[in-house]
Amino acid sequence: MSSPAMAAMGDIKDFSFAGFEYGDILGPGESAQPDGNPDAVFTISIAGIGGAIANLELRSEDGKSVWDTKAGNNIPGINVKDGNGNVLTASSGSMPITPFLLATGFVLTVHDDGSIAKGGNFSVKAVFVDGSETTASVAVPATAKEEPVAAIKLVSAKWVTEGLRDLTGRNERLAGDGKQDLRLRAVLEGTAVVAGVTVRTIEGDPFEWDTVPGNRFWLAAVVRSNNVLNSKKDGSINVELKGKTNLDLFLSRPDSMEKSIPKCEVIFTFSDGSVLKKNIEAPSSAPAADEFAGSAILLGAGERDLVGLNEQRAGNGKPDWETELKVSTAGTVTGINIRNISGKAGEWDTVHGNKRWLIVATDKNGKVLNRQDGSVSIPVSGTIILSLWMEDNGSLADSGTRSLVTLTYDDGRTLSRELQRKLREAASSGKETEKEQDKQTEKRELSIGTPRQASSSDYVGLGERPQKSGKKDWVFDLQIAGKGEVKSMELQARAAGRSASWDTIPRNRVPLLGVFMQGKGLLNNRNGVVSFPVPPNRNLMLFVEDDGILGRRGQKQFQLTVKWSDGTETKAMF
Repeated sequence: MSSPAMAAMGDIKDFSFAGFEYGDILGPGESAQPDGNPDAVFTISIAGIGGAIANLELRSEDGKSVWDTKAGNNIPGINVKDGNGNVLTASSGSMPITPFLLATGFVLTVHDDGSIAKGGNFSVKAVFVDGSETTASVAVPATAKEEPVAAIKLVSAKWVTEGLRDLTGRNERLAGDGKQDLRLRAVLEGTAVVAGVTVRTIEGDPFEWDTVPGNRFWLAAVVRSNNVLNSKKDGSINVELKGKTNLDLFLSRPDSMEKSIPKCEVIFTFSDGSVLKKNIEAPSSAPAADEFAGSAILLGAGERDLVGLNEQRAGNGKPDWETELKVSTAGTVTGINIRNISGKAGEWDTVHGNKRWLIVATDKNGKVLNRQDGSVSIPVSGTIILSLWMEDNGSLADSGTRSLVTLTYDDGRTLSRELQRKLREAASSGKETEKEQDKQTEKRELSIGTPRQASSSDYVGLGERPQKSGKKDWVFDLQIAGKGEVKSMELQARAAGRSASWDTIPRNRVPLLGVFMQGKGLLNNRNGVVSFPVPPNRNLMLFVEDDGILGRRGQKQFQLTVKWSDGTETKAMF
């Protein structure tokens, strides 16, 4: 446990013994030359709001063995590396004043004079530039050896590209982020208890994942026979191995590794302090991902404008392209990706911050299912039907373009289907059949008057709920003919390159369309939703707040869409 001095500049949050298997770089005394004997390695994490370290000292419990980072005092030296593998100590053994911020990790290597292999308690002291200091201790088992434990072997370590899952994110938590992880498989043989795993680059940009809590490196999720072995609380592991064991490690992929993976190594630390490591072999070709039950049909340009050339939930005045998605594979979908697999490149998804254009998912009633940052969490029970909306990058209309839609589930499954092209000219016959069947009831029609500014009414603002804004509303007179129950309305306006929308659909960040009936007032519920039969006199009024488009001069185009309880819809343009 750490024992910081009063008002110390920092605090030792983690101090542990890592074993003897990292090599030989030091000799006895203050020599920085190897002597043929494996060195002992400790790791330390120092936390604080910011400061600088002046000296580190390692000491055995009896005080007979001491190491430090001061040169010329006849005390054996310490080789110090930072979390990126950079050596901080000079050949003389001295360490310059070393700044730290928040939690910073270091690797301490010392020449063993025999005391470490015998085991016992060892303490480390960090002295800061202001003279304050903090200490921590660790018990080193007497069974620590200078050779790898013969009872366990690391047979192989290899990147694999099939069976990808989403178990980790860009942090130390065991939680997916909607994006497929990197995966490697390590094969071990023998009997031992794994206490920690680290994966790190050994070429290119320094990067590291591990199972050590609190050191700010991203988590390495460890899986055996599809069971995640990390502690749900802090990500640490304590896994007993017997016989031949396959362990799969899942790692959140950094942006720098989107196209290729640099040379990396995997390091296993065991409960007795021994360490095994191996370079990770290149991946082999992977089979196609399993398919989800259902269908994915590219319908072409639709009638909504929810996205643009970015990751924002905001239209750009141009109709989005629509994909009809039917899903029957049960679970909770936490990520959606569409990627072109032939023709012009293109990729869209629901992952925030990766610079891919956004996919917006809506349910059968037109409700937007994305969170504010674009991510999704969509439960699937039975069969659900979604519309996926995305901005065309110029590739979707090309008949030579083939695309794949991939769903990521919260349990790590990634299931895909190739998009089938059935653009609206070919797909319209089914909808027309539905409309013909609807002739069993009175024909449904919409007739809308020219918008005008109300004389005094203030029912709505730019929010999604009925409320006054202090500005006069604009009003449309509506005549609605036919029989049935209205479930939602959406009004779209375009003028001089600008567009605006109002609707009665909750939680989609679109301003409210107020629906008014003489004698009853506003028909919207508190959340803006409507549900009402066509009134006997057929007359309604629609109230909206102008964001600047209605008061503009020049020609304007409007479209009103009414969706009914039987799943059909009626549209009018004026």
